[in-house]
Amino acid sequence: MSKVISGVLILLLVLVGGYFVDDSYKAKVDRLLRKDAAENITAQNNSPSVPNTNVPTEHKTSGSKDGAALSNILATGTVHVSVQNPSKPFFFRDNRGAAKGFNVDLMKALFAQSEFGGRSIKLDTDREVDAYEKVPKQLLENKALDIAIDGLTFNDDDLPGVVYTIPYVKDFGYALITQSGSKLRSLADVNGKTIGVLKGDPDAMAFAKRTFQGSTIVEVSDKADENGKWIVGHIHSRKVDAVMYDYPFAVAEVEGTDLQFVSPKIAGSNLEYKIAVRTEDKDLLSALNSAIRKVTESDTYPELLKAYFASSKVAAAKTASGDETVYVVVKGDTLSTIAQSRLGDKMRYPDIQTRNNLANPNFISVGQKLVIPK
Repeated sequence: MSKVISGVLILLLVLVGGYFVDDSYKAKVDRLLRKDAAENITAQNNSPSVPNTNVPTEHKTSGSKDGAALSNILATGTVHVSVQNPSKPFFFRDNRGAAKGFNVDLMKALFAQSEFGGRSIKLDTDREVDAYEKVPKQLLENKALDIAIDGLTFNDDDLPGVVYTIPYVKDFGYALITQSGSKLRSLADVNGKTIGVLKGDPDAMAFAKRTFQGSTIVEVSDKADENGKWIVGHIHSRKVDAVMYDYPFAVAEVEGTDLQFVSPKIAGSNLEYKIAVRTEDKDLLSALNSAIRKVTESDTYPELLKAYFASSKVAAAKTASGDETVYVVVKGDTLSTIAQSRLGDKMRYPDIQTRNNLANPNFISVGQKLVIPK
């Protein structure tokens, strides 16, 4: 009996020692404990027969019918977020379990604004799901959550009970991806070829059929290969000649492969990513919209976009020809001001963006040469 007790004590010492010595092990344990606690809270909230007496105050009232999410965020200093993991580069976790990605940095900037008290708000991102469409649904299924964010492109009427903010990322679009060195060097080159579109995305399929009428459009699965990629697998196997996919998510897919963006934004496509809240949380929606305007209009926002979405895999634009001219970017320029001065209409900035193979209008820098179309 004494040997058994001694063995148990030694095991406990090893586990406790590992918790304080190994940061990676500690992060995993902490995350499991938080997840278990959240699941217990949700179960208690959903039980009609058991008195809900052990739930922390912020979880009792967060997301209630009176729209208390904003007041709870301000009172507790914590925002509870629904996310998909992995959804790189928007959201993922490093090998220590820490939350990373564009959405994480974006949320830190949003919740530091005066609309949220101008103080540090903790991000609770432990409520993860494994599918894109489940991200907003969690708001209705788990009242402990305040917002859902994952590059969401749904409309307000797609899921009754959930509404969306103004875009926190926009002006990206569908990209066309091929193998580097391929003879497909422009959109015109894919005529008569086979183009893959992600299975289960009717909007993308409809756009591809309208845009590439001389091509064969097929659905492809996003089941990852042994390296965690899927686009490269379909192209290397010759199942398709190219893949059309959302540029922001494709950045991570193309990284570290021999693929390239023939076009990072196909003309006529436009993707806007938004944050979801429950319909009753009007105050939170208003605060988020105000904060999004501030952050997206700040000088640091373009650099945040570039940090996560700029890619070295974008094919170079063709040199100027015919009546086209070349413009050198100076400090203070935006694509819309260049469009106004060179084309007489600031709303023609997408023409310059497409002509220069820019994934986003914010992807310009001082000294950069831009071809100005006719």
